Amino acid sequence: MLIATISPRSTGKTTITSWLLHALHERGYPVKGFDADESEQLFRWWEARPEGSYPFEVEKEASTRFHERVPPKIPVGTVAAVDCGHLENHSGIGWSVLRVADLAIVACAATNSDVERMDEMPLDFYIDQVIKKRDDKKRPETWVLLCRVQPGSTIAPRGIRNTLAEDGWNVFTTEIPAIQKYASTGEGVPIRASGSHFDELVTEMEQRGLIKK
Repeated sequence: MLIATISPRSTGKTTITSWLLHALHERGYPVKGFDADESEQLFRWWEARPEGSYPFEVEKEASTRFHERVPPKIPVGTVAAVDCGHLENHSGIGWSVLRVADLAIVACAATNSDVERMDEMPLDFYIDQVIKKRDDKKRPETWVLLCRVQPGSTIAPRGIRNTLAEDGWNVFTTEIPAIQKYASTGEGVPIRASGSHFDELVTEMEQRGLIKK
């Protein structure tokens, strides 16, 4: 299985991908990471991993041939997650990733400007362009993950969620808050996902039938 974290611009995709990989691993899933962003941030974090963190492999694959190169590298039964570069600047790589993704997680900050950016692209049209290139000729399962949510904020995220739902998007109930625990993620920073919001996200994904062991 391949999970792609995507968005039009920078919205914490690397942080989301890294924490999700750790959460899945800690829940007993065999995992593997791929870095499809030319900045190679996820790969650098993996290279600088402290002892005990990142107990899985991460490979660099920022290529428009991602759809050909990566599937053979995913062992049977493994959940792979890919950090995809900004779709506005790297559309070719994004389309290649979406050709083989089983699940696309759209990282969206809980702000009107990020929702507007999705509309301006428009992101749903961008995703639909890959349908004819996919083996199943279907849109990949797509869910929006609200991130960088201000702690204690309820009105703004609720409004963003309602707007997205009205536009036809699936939106995870789990939200990722803007807290230091996630903001400080970087090279040499250990990650323990148990009990985190990403652990909650794995539970929700399981309950929705998006992933299974």
